[in-house]
Order: sequence, then structure tokens, then C-alpha cells
Amino acid sequence: MSVHFAIITAKKDLRRRLADPAALLIWLALPLAIGSLLVLINSGDGGAPRGRLLVVDEDRSFVSGVIAAIPARGEMAELFDVVHVEHAEGRRLIDADEATALLILPAGLQGAFVGKGNAEIRLVTNPSHRILPSVIEEAMSIAADFAVYSERLLGPAAPHFADMRLDDATASPSDIEESLSQLVRRLNSRLLESGKRVLAPPVLSVELAPAPDESESSGESAVPDIGRIFLPGMIFLSVLFVAQGMSGDVWNERRLGTLHRVACSPPSMAAFLAGKLLAGTSVAALVAVIGVAAGIVLFDLSLSRAPLAVLWVAFSGCVMLVYFVLLQCLASSQRAGDMLSNLVLFPVLMLGGSFFPFQMMPDWMAEIGRWTPNGAALIRLGEILDAQPDFPAMALAALAIGVPAAVAFALATRRLSGRFLVS
Repeated sequence: MSVHFAIITAKKDLRRRLADPAALLIWLALPLAIGSLLVLINSGDGGAPRGRLLVVDEDRSFVSGVIAAIPARGEMAELFDVVHVEHAEGRRLIDADEATALLILPAGLQGAFVGKGNAEIRLVTNPSHRILPSVIEEAMSIAADFAVYSERLLGPAAPHFADMRLDDATASPSDIEESLSQLVRRLNSRLLESGKRVLAPPVLSVELAPAPDESESSGESAVPDIGRIFLPGMIFLSVLFVAQGMSGDVWNERRLGTLHRVACSPPSMAAFLAGKLLAGTSVAALVAVIGVAAGIVLFDLSLSRAPLAVLWVAFSGCVMLVYFVLLQCLASSQRAGDMLSNLVLFPVLMLGGSFFPFQMMPDWMAEIGRWTPNGAALIRLGEILDAQPDFPAMALAALAIGVPAAVAFALATRRLSGRFLVS
């Protein structure tokens, strides 16, 4: 009798949900919209910011050429267009807001490098640019540290830099590298002699070996798609919205007199609440089907992962609904219940990995989030979608979130039969 009554209650709730498709679509579409925005924000498709660096090389030496070539090499070359200018022109462009920064390499820089006099590298940044000037500042700071340690390492060989010049102040980075290689060959014997106390006898033997190709061993890309990382969180975002929205239905049942009729009829209040949980579990399963289907289409997830993922999300949705129903039962009014559930919902979403994956959180926040009910369930869902389900860990997580949910179910049933009914 109780099972039959629970099924009838579930059918009644599902028919009511289908009669209001707008609310159901909002529950499903809002997380998808948020997830799409988050993926777009974090995908980097818009490209990195690019700046214009003006270089005034008044020393026209080997050292100044090396420093000027730093922003034109490696990853910094993707951030800056390096332009060599005269001092007056550089000042005019930076004042006209036509450049990100102006780097001035003064005369005597190479002499200062080998201990002959002093020189000050000046960097004038554009105050309207925030990120790129700090990149240049950090690069120049590293260059200064490198110069200090290089001078110490070269020792007696350092003065050989003093007379070295570049034929062209705007020499290309390849020219700089060629000049540097020539210098290394010239100073090889001197450098080894001056550094013998440090370098010999060798105390370490280093053997370089190619790193294993993790992508080949796992059969998948070593760098997962950003949307794939967000997928489990977006599924649980929908599930939590569904749980929070359907939990408030107990107030409608009281207003319509359904709770009073159940309290006066043979079926128990537990069967009635079980029916509502069954309806909520069905909606959570629908969310899982849509989410996993999107993963199969967009991220090439294996179809074999779908059944276990849907079952896990449905179970987790049932657990979340129990928690939110208990919160509603503890409130003094429907408005207070909605406020209380919202106060719990958004911190849980933030900490539990629904807004941002645990990989993108600070370590301390991710550690807390993994202990939340939705965080613990989300981790297991991620393992299922990665085709690496840890069944003992899943069983432990099911107990960790299921046992408190059973207690919450008992408390909510008692509350619905008592003070909630007459308050």
C-alpha cells in the first residue's frame, strides 16, 4: 500500500512538472547557459593581450642587445611587438598612449656589467595598461639578477665583454644568439678555468631521457578540453537547482490541504515524502541523461559510461532533495524556506565545484569543497566520465552522503507530520 501510494504521489508530481514546462526548462537551461559562459571566459579563444614595447638602446653593445632581445623571444614574443626607437620618439609615443612601455638602456651599460662604472636601466610604463607592464618589469628584474650572477660566474673572463659591440643596434635575436655562441667559444677555456672550483670535480651525473607520452598510455589527450572539465559541475549545478526548486513544493502541498489529507489517511507521511523524492530523482535522471548526452556529442565520451553516470547523478539528486526538504520543513514560512535554501545553495555550489572545477580553485577551498555532499558526489562523477570509476570510493561516498540523508528523511517526515502541518 505504501509503495503504491509513493508511486501515485510521484506520478502526480511529475504531471505537475510537465504542466509547467517553463520552470523545468529554466532548471535545465540556466546551468547550461552559465556553463557556456564560464567555458567561453576560461577558454582563451579571444587571444592573449598584446602590447607594444619601445626600446631605446643608447649603449649599442652586446649586453644591451641581449637585454633588448629578451621580449622578442619565447612566450614574450606572443605578448609584445618590440620596436627600436630614439629617445625623443619613444617619449612622444609613450606620452601619446601609443605604446605599453618604454625601455631605456643607457650608455655604459656593458661597462657596468663588468664592473666599470654604474648604469641604470629605466622602464617607463603606460599607466592605462595594467597587466603587460608588470610582465616587462618582471622580465627586467630577472635579467638584472641574471647579469649579477653571470658576472660572478665569469670572473676574470668578464672584462672581455667590455669591448664587444653589435654592428647593428637593431640586430635580430638570431644575430644575438650567433654573437653569444662566438663569445662562448672564445671564453671557453677561461670560463672553465675560473669556474673549476665550482664545476670540478663533478658531483652529479645527469642523463636526459624523453618523458613518457601520457596521452598515448592513457589513450586520451593529455590536456582535456576545458568544457570537459566543467561538465560534471554543470550537471550538478542543474541537479542542485532542481533539488532546491522542488523542495519548496511541500509548502504548496500544505497550502492546498494535501498534507492534511495524507495525515488523516492510512498511507504514511514517509510514503508521501518518498513519492516526492522519487519524482525528484526522475527529474535528476533526466538532467543526467541530457548532460551525459552533451558530453558524448561534444567531448567524445564513451557511451558505455552513460548508465553508471545517470544512476549516480539520480542517486545524488535524491540525496540533495532530501536535504533541501528538511531545510524547508525547518523554516517558519515559505518565504523563509526559500531564503534559507538559497543561503545554503549558492555557497554549496561555489565550494562544491559546480561554478569552478576543483582544479581551478585554491587548494584550501578545494579541500573544503571535497567534503561537501555535492563535492564528494561530483568527484565520483568525474571519475565515471573519465572511465576510471573507483568503486570502493563510490561506495564510501554513497554512505557518506546517504546515511545523513536517511537521517534527514526521518527528521523531515516527523516534521511534516507534526509542527510543519499545524504551524
